[in-house]
Amino acid sequence: MTNVDLAILGGGAAGLALARRLAAAGTGLHVIVIEPRERYTDDRSWGFWSRGAHDHSALVTASWDAWSWQSDGGARSGSVAHTTPGARYELLRAADVAAHALAAIASSPSVELRLGVHAERVEARAGGGLRILTDDRDAAHREITARWVVDTRPRPADALLYQCFAGSEVQHGGRLDLAALGMTTGTAGLMTGMTSDADGFGFTYVLPLDATTALVEWTRFSGHPLPAARLAAERDARLAALGIAPADGGVVVREEAGTLRMGRVEPPDAAEPGAAADPPGLVRAGAAGGALRDATGYGFQRIERWAEACAAALLRGEPPVAHPEEPWARRQMDRIFLQALRAHPERAPEFFTALARRVPAASLMRFLTDAARPGDLARIILALPKLPFLAEIPDRRRALVARATEERAAMRAAARLARRRPTESAGSGAAPTRSTRARHPQPARA
Repeated sequence: MTNVDLAILGGGAAGLALARRLAAAGTGLHVIVIEPRERYTDDRSWGFWSRGAHDHSALVTASWDAWSWQSDGGARSGSVAHTTPGARYELLRAADVAAHALAAIASSPSVELRLGVHAERVEARAGGGLRILTDDRDAAHREITARWVVDTRPRPADALLYQCFAGSEVQHGGRLDLAALGMTTGTAGLMTGMTSDADGFGFTYVLPLDATTALVEWTRFSGHPLPAARLAAERDARLAALGIAPADGGVVVREEAGTLRMGRVEPPDAAEPGAAADPPGLVRAGAAGGALRDATGYGFQRIERWAEACAAALLRGEPPVAHPEEPWARRQMDRIFLQALRAHPERAPEFFTALARRVPAASLMRFLTDAARPGDLARIILALPKLPFLAEIPDRRRALVARATEERAAMRAAARLARRRPTESAGSGAAPTRSTRARHPQPARA
């Protein structure tokens, strides 16, 4: 058995950020981080706006003075570039951030990281404190007792929308035509080629790392998670359209992919009377604890601000703190915006272009970075078409999630039926007739 003051469950961005701050401060607390992965890889990155130096300034991969949004159809089709004096858009590789944290942890005598270990259950102990059961290979280490637990592990939940992406860092040798995207090497293309089709809203995130290398991510906002293979195929098609696919001479250096929940909707039973509550001393953090902004998916700076506040509390001898509650106005605006995107994916390029064209750059950046003033919120509201958003004022999150669940169940049933049909047809020896096809429709695309 291991006895600690603080157990951090999950060594992702939030868990490592807190552990790093405690280690760097020379904490006297005995801290342990439990992380399922065996090692950290170069499989994701963080983008954010920065004003001046910060803890990770030395690790920044690239930065841009300008940022742009562009509708599909070329440089003259809805391309809007912004600059905000004193602010730059910066990119950090998660592998560099992890290495920075691991170095601090390794130099600390009181902070320990255990890789390849899953935390399976957390329960209150008689007399106080918490007990964590793990699958550690060493039986002597499978049980951990802690005064406090910060749980950053993912939790099951639905969402209004899922931000699904697949990206490649490509050495293109100068083949990428930034002008066609309304960009230069000093511009971060946050949303280029915005388009909508039968499957919803999509865009390409293009960050020129230098004159010959770029990070290109194909992104979709969907009512349900999309298969990784499909996203990768659409990303590859986008690389080909940009003329930087491997067939065109582009060299893929690394890849990243993921799915972010936008507007988490907790399971209905989580809010019911009698639902199991977290034991005293446990705090939730990370994506499942409110680290990601609902309407954008941005989270790195929110995680860093939380880690600073949580570490400060612990260093004072106080319990860990959770992410701050989202302000009411921001929470409602994000919900209404996501519901409107869910209801009208075909108008998403129009919505984002309206924001880019009609909202001053400083106001828009403050809104995206959780620093909006009342006047900024008013400008956001006035820039958008009124009727689609007024219709979404009622909170319809649970109804939309329930409908999406029913649609996914119908799609799975149709897929099972389609898999059975070849066997049935082979047994009958007859080709399906027009009426047979009508009775057994093909499943919708996932």
